[in-house]
Amino acid sequence: MRRLILLTTLMLALITGGALLLTVSAGSEEIDVVVNKSNNIGPLSRAEVRRIFVGEKSSWPGGKHITVLMLAPDKPERGVILREVLKMNESDYTKYFLQAAFTGHVEAAPKDLPSAAQMKARLAANPNAIGYLKKEDVDDSIRVVLKLP
Repeated sequence: MRRLILLTTLMLALITGGALLLTVSAGSEEIDVVVNKSNNIGPLSRAEVRRIFVGEKSSWPGGKHITVLMLAPDKPERGVILREVLKMNESDYTKYFLQAAFTGHVEAAPKDLPSAAQMKARLAANPNAIGYLKKEDVDDSIRVVLKLP
């Protein structure tokens, strides 16, 4: 039994350490917060982006509902957004949305997408969506509203 607990603890430490390495590796790359190119919203501050991503602001000027998109938890870009904008780690983020959904503060957590390609496709298809990508993944189908060093 002790061996099983030790092995489980070791595996969790390795997984957590690997996720930390992925997050650190993305730390030096520029991550851009992006919207559909038809969205007329101006540049956004980190505080405004944070309010949108945590559900405190849920509609664009004009009343259209904001669709927040996140990459999957194993993506380094997500770690940058959590750390630099939301000031949370993955565990805090999960707890926040569980509590917010339970209390009715938000309808649901942002939609997780498995890849940058799917993020870009969803952003290009939805004029009310907001998400983020590495600088090199940004093209003319979407528009940058905040650059994170």
